[in-house]
Amino acid sequence: MFIPVSESLMKLSKLFPEDLFVVGGYVRNCILGIKSHDIDLASNVDIEEISEILKNNGYKVKVKNAKYYAITISKGSESYEFTSFRKDMYAENGNHQPIKVERTDKIQEDASRRDFTMNAIYYNVNKDEIIDLYHGVVDAKQKILRCIKSPEEVLKNDGERILRMVRIVGELGLKIEKKTLKYAFLMAKNVNDISPSRKFSELEKILYCDKRYKEIDSKFIKTINLLNRLQIWKYYGLPAKYIKYNMVKKVDDRVLGLLIDIVDTVKPECLQTFLEDFLKNQFGFNMKQIQKIFTYIAGYYDALNKINNKEYFFKYFEHVSVIFPLLYKKSKFITNKYMFFYKYIIRHGLVVCVSDLKITAEDIAENFPKIDKRNYDKILNNLLSKVFDGKVNNEKEYLLQEIDANLQNY
Repeated sequence: MFIPVSESLMKLSKLFPEDLFVVGGYVRNCILGIKSHDIDLASNVDIEEISEILKNNGYKVKVKNAKYYAITISKGSESYEFTSFRKDMYAENGNHQPIKVERTDKIQEDASRRDFTMNAIYYNVNKDEIIDLYHGVVDAKQKILRCIKSPEEVLKNDGERILRMVRIVGELGLKIEKKTLKYAFLMAKNVNDISPSRKFSELEKILYCDKRYKEIDSKFIKTINLLNRLQIWKYYGLPAKYIKYNMVKKVDDRVLGLLIDIVDTVKPECLQTFLEDFLKNQFGFNMKQIQKIFTYIAGYYDALNKINNKEYFFKYFEHVSVIFPLLYKKSKFITNKYMFFYKYIIRHGLVVCVSDLKITAEDIAENFPKIDKRNYDKILNNLLSKVFDGKVNNEKEYLLQEIDANLQNY
């Protein structure tokens, strides 16, 4: 058997009225000697026809995307993605989504819609044979990533293929064929046309490319340097062709590490405004996600700027588990300084969060109805400062007395 498949898949193939093929990453990885579990299937069979057959034989079938003739087939512990042979047609705007998708009965047309030669190798489960229309087996064995057909044709209409190329190179330790690399640079502008969520998803996979396969000695630094070589960053809305990589090479959380490197490279006037615009427009993050990331990165820079301990921990006490590992890679001295005070707070049970006060906004409203609710945050923060300094006991009775004694200020 050229490509190892399970008995379950062999039984599944016998239910298809046409030959069933394994295609894509599983076939490629088998040739490269990499263990893989995700199996993509294809055949000249309509999804409605095969769904009916499979359901009658105890399989679960779920429509993944009817427009793309894609379903998920599962039985027991095994699951497969199946797609009918199809043709994809793109607009000339770099968007990842085809504007038209049609069924075809020709494996040649199905193969021609794929991106790289080693991803277009088909294994016929029924006949135990390889169908390799673009010499992908040779490229896989030589560890060369090459576009099927001309690179211009493959890359000009789908910006995501540029990012996928970088990711695959990083995950599998490949070299890029010269013409493919040349046209990737020329077509990199198409990255600008894919959705923010896809731009982030592919970038995140690139950042962790060396973690994907244990069998591959992936070169992470070489991979992210390829993003600089392709000048990808200007298509992420940054006023810079290159990012000076420093933190992303050192920290475990590479997304935060990269964001710090971006900030250090761009040097924005206002960190919060920059991150809000960048994370929303380029990554598609919501405000809750943006605020969390801003807190981590602001905590990193505030520590480097050595703000006083009290102010620092009032802001970041609940976030030090994320901030300190970043800070430690930049300055062990500063990290140890803040860590000493952090341990002191823990050891002595000091109150550093408004949520730990024995009073709430509801208590203020109930006992002081004439106080404008817009002042509640100010009141609670003032109480927190006094409790921390030991000037007021953190008990509801004493906290209410403190508010009453300062009513003229509210």
